[in-house]
Amino acid sequence: MWRSAMWRSAIGVLIALVPGLVSAADVRARLDVTGWVDATTTVPAALVTPAMAQNIGPGSHLLIDIPNEGTFGCTANFVWVSGNVRYLGAAGHCFLPASAVATHGPGANYNASGVVVRVCVSDCSFGGETGFTVTGTLVQLDAVAYARQTAASGNIGNDFGLVTIPTALASMVRPSMPVFGGPTGTDTITQGELVCHYGNGVIVGETWVTMARVGVGSGSNASAWSAVLAAAPGDSGSAVETCDSGLNGVTGRGAAGVLTHLAVSTQGVVFGTTVARAIAMAREAGLFLSVVLP
Repeated sequence: MWRSAMWRSAIGVLIALVPGLVSAADVRARLDVTGWVDATTTVPAALVTPAMAQNIGPGSHLLIDIPNEGTFGCTANFVWVSGNVRYLGAAGHCFLPASAVATHGPGANYNASGVVVRVCVSDCSFGGETGFTVTGTLVQLDAVAYARQTAASGNIGNDFGLVTIPTALASMVRPSMPVFGGPTGTDTITQGELVCHYGNGVIVGETWVTMARVGVGSGSNASAWSAVLAAAPGDSGSAVETCDSGLNGVTGRGAAGVLTHLAVSTQGVVFGTTVARAIAMAREAGLFLSVVLP
């Protein structure tokens, strides 16, 4: 979703983190797939075989039905745990209508009980060249446990959400990042270091060479991070790791952030919420989160 003046103050908060940012128009980077051809199949959890177990975790396709708002595509970030319950993360705005603030905490004004979240476990495609067909085998997750999104007044770094993973799907959980592996712990993004993510962004009429992408960090503060990284609508919510480069290629290291916003600039800048801030935000829903490590 393109926003213009509505988000410029939010982008301005982080300009200091990104040298060379000359102008910015924000993209709330979930993908609106309302009206696309839905060629997916949703199967009951009891019918999913362990062979599909690799597909609920960082980088998974999410389709979210928001009542009276539409159907949206996002990318999952890390697997989280609080107590004995596991959750799949995304951006908060993936689960909320544009007018909502949050499900819990200050200013909470939205009951997400009607939001339906499905995760693709095999044969996933969100458009390719045409951008109008969604295919794959999906399973439905449980309730949205928490969501808060960045406000128009400018508070990037406050955008995070969680959906509950049913216990029946426990054998399917994959905490590792596709291609890059990791995380081995949590981390923060510093200027000049490698960052990597795996997303499901779609640019109609074009395709990415790969869903696994590497960029360069621009810095972070306690709540927000920024990086020069290729991304598009549909990548929203995806996990961002700090990475190392070696003889075996690029490997993931630390769970560092959640990709939430894109900006138009000379460098292709993305923004998001830090893992530390995401953990703090979830306290609003009484959750004491940690990232599930492979």
